[in-house]
Amino acid sequence: GTILNFDVRTAHKRISLSENNTKATVSDNPAHYPDIPLRFSVCSQVLCTKGFSQGRHYWEIKMSSNNFCGLGLAYGRIDRKGPSSRLGRNADSWCVEWFNVKLSAWHNSIETVLQNPNPSRVGILLDCDQGSATFYTVQDRAYPFHTFVFPFTEAVYPAFWIFSNGSSVSLCKLSN
Repeated sequence: GTILNFDVRTAHKRISLSENNTKATVSDNPAHYPDIPLRFSVCSQVLCTKGFSQGRHYWEIKMSSNNFCGLGLAYGRIDRKGPSSRLGRNADSWCVEWFNVKLSAWHNSIETVLQNPNPSRVGILLDCDQGSATFYTVQDRAYPFHTFVFPFTEAVYPAFWIFSNGSSVSLCKLSN
């Protein structure tokens, strides 16, 4: 598995990071982060520190509740400040998103409604050379539920949108 950490420089003020920047939690009390160009200022989102432009990479995410939660990928140039900075609502990001009981895949503001496997743990296999990202429900084994296919033009970063107070996403440590 690929070792990931959240990038505190990108974290929206409602997102607090803990456990060596491997857990992101939505908090009522805004953090006093410095306002810098990298930081998401409108959407409660955070990116990981590491971006990928070649090879195959796999990571898993544990969600405290799979509601009002988006998991995906973004180019480093994704807008951080405007309403179009929301994952999947621009040409620079891709995500699967749980919203109420609905699961959708989003890219460039185009929504594809998916069957909702309702997982608490999701695996993402990014294959930069093939130009694909596959999302898996992780239970006794991994079951794929969506694949994005796209030509990579630059490095993509694991990206997260979490909205509900108290909800969290954790980057899992995987044994290789």
